[in-house]
Amino acid sequence: MVAEVAYSMLSDAEKQNLHKYLGATTIEQASTWMDEVRSDHKYDYMKKWHYVNVEKGATYEDNKDENVVNELVRLIKELEHKEGMSEDDVKRDFLVLFHLVGDLHQPLHCGYEGDKGGNDIQVKYMGHPSNLHRVWDSEMIEGENITVNDCLLQLKNFDAAERKSLTVINVKNWMLQPRSQLHQVYNFKDETIDEAYVQRNKKLVEEDILLGGMRLAAVLKEVCKS
Repeated sequence: MVAEVAYSMLSDAEKQNLHKYLGATTIEQASTWMDEVRSDHKYDYMKKWHYVNVEKGATYEDNKDENVVNELVRLIKELEHKEGMSEDDVKRDFLVLFHLVGDLHQPLHCGYEGDKGGNDIQVKYMGHPSNLHRVWDSEMIEGENITVNDCLLQLKNFDAAERKSLTVINVKNWMLQPRSQLHQVYNFKDETIDEAYVQRNKKLVEEDILLGGMRLAAVLKEVCKS
């Protein structure tokens, strides 16, 4: 959905250039590629790229760790100077970029190591066993039938100046926004994700997807100029 939001914000020329780099791969395929290759051990080196851990109450400090923030910074720099790279390396960078911008905007990908970004938090989602991470990754989106159009409608919440400031390319700043939402993500009782919780957070999910798409589009516009 983040990829689809981003794609809708590109000009025809930018789309054409993007497809030149992606080849026969669709944007939907690009956005899920990193998850699909998780079972292939030759890509094990990418496993830590999906998230960043900052313990509760701590502040993210610049570091050289393998995490989603540092990998996105690296990818963007590489793609800004892609002329010296092989076609295969450029395509791989785009595939990773599509996925990681989405991951960065899911609050639990910017969460706590102690519970593995909510994966270890067992909950009942609308009466069914689940975990907190899965609820935010997919179950609320599917359960509420959230669409790309629903997310695009949230653009009305931002004026032109806000849209411009929100899409300035600064990965660390981008991460701080979903990170700030964790108090709301963990605001439930008795291991139960009920209708009231879902309705409190539905708009937040839509805005996170929108912002992810806006920021992915900003990067694509920058690196697909020619």
